[in-house]
Amino acid sequence: MFEKNIYDQYGLYCDEKYQFGQYEGFRSGNRYYVLMPSLRRHDHLWVQLEWAERLKVKGVPQIAELVTDMGGNAVTRVDGVQQLLFQFPEEEDRSGLSEGETLAMMHESGKGWVPEVNDLHLYGHWLDFWETRIEQLEAYHRTVDQRFQKTAFDQQFLYTFPYYLGRAETAMQWLVEEGHEHTLSPYLGTVNHTRFKPGAWMVADENRTQVKLPLSFVYDHPARDVGECLRHCYEQDDLALATEFLEAYTRGQSIQPQMWALVGARLLFPLTYVELMEEHYLNEGTNEGRSEVEEAQFEQLLEREERYMKRMSQCLLDTLPGASEGHWFMRDRAFIY
Repeated sequence: MFEKNIYDQYGLYCDEKYQFGQYEGFRSGNRYYVLMPSLRRHDHLWVQLEWAERLKVKGVPQIAELVTDMGGNAVTRVDGVQQLLFQFPEEEDRSGLSEGETLAMMHESGKGWVPEVNDLHLYGHWLDFWETRIEQLEAYHRTVDQRFQKTAFDQQFLYTFPYYLGRAETAMQWLVEEGHEHTLSPYLGTVNHTRFKPGAWMVADENRTQVKLPLSFVYDHPARDVGECLRHCYEQDDLALATEFLEAYTRGQSIQPQMWALVGARLLFPLTYVELMEEHYLNEGTNEGRSEVEEAQFEQLLEREERYMKRMSQCLLDTLPGASEGHWFMRDRAFIY
């Protein structure tokens, strides 16, 4: 069915199917393609495609291109799902840049392209977003606390929430006091990713590495990508990868004091915890098997929390003395990490 859909809609023969992370893809001749569900409105898509073209003009290598179907449509139904087809670049990657260097190049090249689509414009809005999400978790907490029958997940949520609430409030306080988000220059925003981490870019073969997919692009401060990459490294307890990334990134871009403060706020904000709670309580009772998976994820998150905070704290102590002289981070506070 997949192969027939691809030929009927695009006139392409599927010579070999691939799995690129969570997405299906295929090879047709010597070209590689990947299908992605169409989740955003078309106005989002056209902005992201415009960013992709501008980045290519600026010399950023290996950016995937949208393929329209034989009727000229961007969105096509494949296997019963509305999807977008992207083609990997045909040329080899001769840039010689590492992942961190390429990200720095993207950030520098993408400055100032402010979208008119609000959902893609995240720059300067972290505090609002974080407050909204924490308020939602507080509502879940009140609901769960009033239940007569509580699951093991519920019990863990009630037990851990005060600690993670404290972490979130600390992150938001830091965002204001040290990051000065409300005074950010309008010229520092650039093309970022929804959630960047090492290996976020796709690889078809050794010649077509670090392929960037436009659907992951958002407009934000570069601290977003740097912070999320470090979050992943510290959650995986991979200090070598974190160091390698930072060294590579700073070869292309210096990290200024305010940017370090914003990175610190992102690392302190318990995004992984918040996302897991949202996923569980928004979809509660819909799939028993998924609940078991989420319980296992919860246990893993709690097991690595102390190690994560140790790695994150050391990173900030190493950088803040040179950035803000460490006063905010090192002075006594009425909270527990």
